[in-house]
Amino acid sequence: QAMAEACEMLSGRRRRALSVVTLTLLCILSRTGLGCSRSYAGFASSRMAAVGRAAAATERLAVVTGANKGIGWHIADKLVKAGGFKVVVACRDPTLGEKAAQELGAQFEQLDLASDESIDDFAKRVASKYGRLDILVNNAGLAFKAADPTPFEQQTGPTLKVNFWGTTRLTDALLPLLRASAAQGQGPRLVNVASMAGRLGQVSPELQQRFSSRDLTREVLNGLISKFEQDVAAGRPSQEGWGKSNYGLSKLAVIAYTKIVAREEGDAMRVNACCPGYCDTDMTSHRGSRPPAQGAENAVKLALLPDAGPTGEFWQDLQVSSW
Repeated sequence: QAMAEACEMLSGRRRRALSVVTLTLLCILSRTGLGCSRSYAGFASSRMAAVGRAAAATERLAVVTGANKGIGWHIADKLVKAGGFKVVVACRDPTLGEKAAQELGAQFEQLDLASDESIDDFAKRVASKYGRLDILVNNAGLAFKAADPTPFEQQTGPTLKVNFWGTTRLTDALLPLLRASAAQGQGPRLVNVASMAGRLGQVSPELQQRFSSRDLTREVLNGLISKFEQDVAAGRPSQEGWGKSNYGLSKLAVIAYTKIVAREEGDAMRVNACCPGYCDTDMTSHRGSRPPAQGAENAVKLALLPDAGPTGEFWQDLQVSSW
């Protein structure tokens, strides 16, 4: 009777906190006649079912883009194994995406960062189907191979479309869900996989100051990237202070965007960018010396940062690095 009365006193938040283990023990006690009535056993069993349903409903959601292979696959794998997350593999190819999701024990959702329509549809799907988002890892990217005969100026648009414009559009579309996670005290994380190629030193000192300014806004950043595209089209990138890499500039822009979002969101969420290192992947034509599983550790560390962890930083080799 005392046990039943104590349980009756548990209400609201305290009752929800009652663990499945405790309820299981209570059921055992009831069935052996050691502690509570048969009616309470029924209550305990129903509470166990309710707790199970609540756990499923509140399972945190992590989205990893470009997770069908390489570094992204290993990021998703490590998050699945970390436990406590439902992980969504987001990529263009449904066949590869479904295969990866099955291998990982994850979910698959189609996403093409080169398509605004696909991005907008993906964001709506995440909101309606899953109803939450706690971790977003922007890993998907595009890089032309060095031997690719496509002229530099024709590589600019596609590279920036995926690596910068697509990535920022997706992030902005999903930020409301990350903010909702923050409001619930879930400690959301935004991780942008960048590159050492995104170093500030690739552009002129004047441009370095503009990109690294704490006063940099989204509008100004977007204007700078649009100017780069215009200068390339006009055949004047070097004269205007730009570097010689479309991919490098796209990752520089992603790092700058990361710092802007971190300033906007403050302590509500941890927002960081990282370089996975020169990895053995399709993107590097398997010339990289670092296994992709090792490269993935940088993003996973940032996805699982403690609430007091750094924000607005660029990371390399599992530590904050100079940009």
